[in-house]
Amino acid sequence: MGTFRLILAHARAPQQSTVVAQHVDPVWLKQRGYEIARSLGDGSALWGRRADAGNLSGLELNCRGGHALRIEAA
Repeated sequence: MGTFRLILAHARAPQQSTVVAQHVDPVWLKQRGYEIARSLGDGSALWGRRADAGNLSGLELNCRGGHALRIEAA
């Protein structure tokens, strides 16, 4: 099993992304993503799988404020 990254794409500049966490367990990163979404004012955001997703990576969380979080394999 590999390492996964939680990446934040900013609302005003989506091409600029920041790695906010790295972990071996993608479930831990999903929980951290919910915490970040709540801190950005979106407590009802849900994870979804991107069309180009792999098995454990490729999850994306879109916030109402325009930010997006995604989990990718490192």
